Parts: sequence; structure tokens; C-alpha cells
Amino acid sequence: MCDEPTIESVSVRYDMSETILLPLRNYRPWAEAVAGAAAAVESSDVTALLLYVFDEEERASTRANIDDDGSMTVDDLAARKSGIVAAREILQDAGVSVEVRGREQVETTADSILTVSDEADVDRLYLYGRKRSPTGKAVFGSTLQRVLLNATVPVTVVPSNVTG
Repeated sequence: MCDEPTIESVSVRYDMSETILLPLRNYRPWAEAVAGAAAAVESSDVTALLLYVFDEEERASTRANIDDDGSMTVDDLAARKSGIVAAREILQDAGVSVEVRGREQVETTADSILTVSDEADVDRLYLYGRKRSPTGKAVFGSTLQRVLLNATVPVTVVPSNVTG
């Protein structure tokens, strides 16, 4: 029986880029896996941009849950999401500088990721690849697939069987 792969098995280190983008969801295990992969291969010279894309409903519920009167920016709201908090901790413990960016979704999540990637002039993207059936991908689409096909920078996909 094989052990689950872990981030520690990665042996490549990148020292050439300055900014990496980690689009994250509010599910800690996924965020920890992506942040762990980036922390394992990136040098401490990079800046990690942690992105959280809000749809209107989630932004409103986040504001309500933290009792915000509307004065917090979308970046402030993103910084409060548990996935962002977990990823920030992992990356900062590895000596990586971290910035948090929230974005209100006005297009698809994939388009939001690609837009931020271009606007921030990132060098690489790190995404979590959750398991989905081929039918699920065809019916619901795939953010991962759209980003992979349209990104102008290298994309690292952290498979769903990797733990942070």
C-alpha cells in the first residue's frame, strides 16, 4: 500500500520569479495543500499573492458573519477567510512574503483569476486540483481547465491526494 504523497517529496526549488498567485477557496485542507506546495519549492525572495474571489452572496454573508458595517474592503474580507489565514501562516513560516487580495466576481472565477494574474504581473500560478468526474466537468465547467488553457504563465496544479 502506498502512502499518500506529501509536499515534502517535492525536490525542485524555483528562485527565478518574484510573484506567485495562489487563488484559494475557504476550505482549509485545499488551501494548506497549495500553500505547502508553494512553500516547498519557492525561495523566500518571492511574494505570494493570495486571492479570494467573492460572489455577491458570499461577500454579503461574510460581512454579516463578522458584523461588518460595510467599511471593510474586499481585501480585508478576504484576509478573514479561513483558507487564506491557513495559507498565509504556512507561507510566512517558510519566510515567504504574503499579500492578500479579494476580488468581487464580475465574470467567472477563472476569468477573475486570469485577470488578477495579468494585473499583478505574476510569474506563476498554484492551483488545487480537486477530483471531479468527466461528466461533472462537462456539465459544470472547470475553473482549473479554463485557467490552464488561458494562463500566460506556468501553472502548478496540486493534486487532490497531496496534503499540506
